[in-house]
Amino acid sequence: MLFRPRRLAALIALVCLVGTACGNETGVDIGEYSAQPTQGDFDDGPSLGRGILVESLRLGERIVSADRIDPELASGRGGGVQVSHLGIADDMLSGVQRAALHEFELFAGFGAIAGNDQLNNDSAYKSLNITVLAFADEPTALRAAQAMAAADFGANEGNVGLPLPGFPAALSHWRPGVPTIGSWLVWKNHVIRLFAKIVEPNEAALVDLAQRVYTAQLTEFDGFTPTPIADLPNLKLDPNRLLPRLVSTGYQLPDSMEFAVYPPRAFALMVGRPGPRSAAFRALGVSAIAVSHNKFLYKMDGAEKTPAMLDYLRDDVLGDRYVAMGGVPGLPVVRCVRALRPDTASVEAIRFECHVPHGDTIAVVRSNQESDVRQLAAAQYQVMGGSQ
Repeated sequence: MLFRPRRLAALIALVCLVGTACGNETGVDIGEYSAQPTQGDFDDGPSLGRGILVESLRLGERIVSADRIDPELASGRGGGVQVSHLGIADDMLSGVQRAALHEFELFAGFGAIAGNDQLNNDSAYKSLNITVLAFADEPTALRAAQAMAAADFGANEGNVGLPLPGFPAALSHWRPGVPTIGSWLVWKNHVIRLFAKIVEPNEAALVDLAQRVYTAQLTEFDGFTPTPIADLPNLKLDPNRLLPRLVSTGYQLPDSMEFAVYPPRAFALMVGRPGPRSAAFRALGVSAIAVSHNKFLYKMDGAEKTPAMLDYLRDDVLGDRYVAMGGVPGLPVVRCVRALRPDTASVEAIRFECHVPHGDTIAVVRSNQESDVRQLAAAQYQVMGGSQ
């Protein structure tokens, strides 16, 4: 996943002592963790930076899943929130396109990359990159699209224009003999940017693919109302107060990778198999996922969905990469597992994980130390409102 484990108890060790000083009501070992819910002021007062994050996540919930365009494009290859108060990220657009945006102020952005299972075989690899960026208004979005398209077109003298009959306003080009297309389309105050690679350099196939992407993406935007720029500072990151139900192990500052609340589809777009994960979230009634440093909180639309979601997390998300281990003494509802081998896809190996259910929520906590993950899970159960 995109979320990085971070300092666990260090930030609270100075103010929280073992046991009752941490608000321990169950008598179980919570180490130096606090069992008191944190209130946090991250949603107090206006904040444009917070609003940009929230609007970006709203866009993420509307990004079309690539496997709907081509079933072979089933593997997630990255993406996520692309715009912050500091500007645009550097992982979805080429350098010349980012440079073309320097004169424009961005107010939201989300992107997703998907590919087939031929990642190490470029001749057979296919991919689709869809990014949506929000600007102040439609005229500004049009100028931004033109600037990006022109910069990208000029980056290689072999590029030629590639009209899309179904979308005459789209700005598209390809290089004959190369199986890729770049294209930009304005929708309201947004620019939809796509980059696609197919196997054979076929002009008609690239045109067809781009038109199907735009058709599906515009359908996803049906019923979506962009937040007026003036209202962005008033958007709330966590109106249902899910983040305070996670043990505090770091700074509570809105951040797409460290401290945020994701709608389920936006979250699913960033995992290995976005399509099946998104479908499972719908079937299991997942309505939101809160992310706080090394922890996740899944919110279901009813407590009756919790048992099935617990099984899904264990059997489908973790699968045969983990095996059950002893849980938290005195808290039989908590399930814990350990990894059979290091996770080479993670910056830091995650060896131990516990799933903590309470009502219509499930918290997932992780650690590289077995005793620590049990203490964290015990504290997490109390923060969620549990008792012995």
